[in-house]
Amino acid sequence: MPTEPYILGSHAGCAGFWCSGPGDIPGTPEDWHWGYNRMSTVPGLFMAGDICGASGHKFSSGSHAEGRIAGKAAIAFILDHPDYVPTPRKTPDEMAAELYLPYEVYEKHKTYSTDPEVNPNYIKPSLLQARLQKIADEYFGGISTWYMTSKTMLEEGLKQLAMLKEDSAKMGASNLHELMRCWENYHRILSLEAHARHILFREETRYPGYYYRGDHDYIDDENWKVFTCSTYNMETGEFTMSKRPHKNVFPD
Repeated sequence: MPTEPYILGSHAGCAGFWCSGPGDIPGTPEDWHWGYNRMSTVPGLFMAGDICGASGHKFSSGSHAEGRIAGKAAIAFILDHPDYVPTPRKTPDEMAAELYLPYEVYEKHKTYSTDPEVNPNYIKPSLLQARLQKIADEYFGGISTWYMTSKTMLEEGLKQLAMLKEDSAKMGASNLHELMRCWENYHRILSLEAHARHILFREETRYPGYYYRGDHDYIDDENWKVFTCSTYNMETGEFTMSKRPHKNVFPD
């Protein structure tokens, strides 16, 4: 079920990374362009397709065209910074240990039970993904609640997500495919939390039909015709929410 809040671009409410525009479109604010076209707020990290802010319906041809734009801009960035040397936060051995931890967890405990699929010392990625989808569906406006959520449901869902994060450290992988699934789940958890926190922060129903805030079941242009932005602090694991003004490039 790769739909609704688990995550599909359109049902994520036109979500995406905040990216620099091309800078040559009349009527756009100057702060919509701060550097290379399609570059995110992380220097050297470029975006294309649905993830390139606030347009979740580009499909194949649009994403392909934007990929070419981002690729050319990335080459320009590389050529303009020939002396750049990355400074990784961890050594290669530390990164390898982190990447292959689910292997270690599985191999250490796989003989504890007669069936390695059912083991109290680890959780397989398919089972963790099922829990992740259940949380998203029931608390963050999925089909089981007819796309309806509220402050109370979102806050409870975030509590459930916090417990899932703890359990995600105990994922076990028996092969490379499951290892890939483990890391997909880590990334999905972060994406889902960002999605939920944006719905919680935006106290209105901006996209009726995709999701509804039952406690704010209306469009509030006076207070919420804005971009809602979040910044993730990987040291603390916390999100900081903010608003950015919206400007119509073309008249209504």
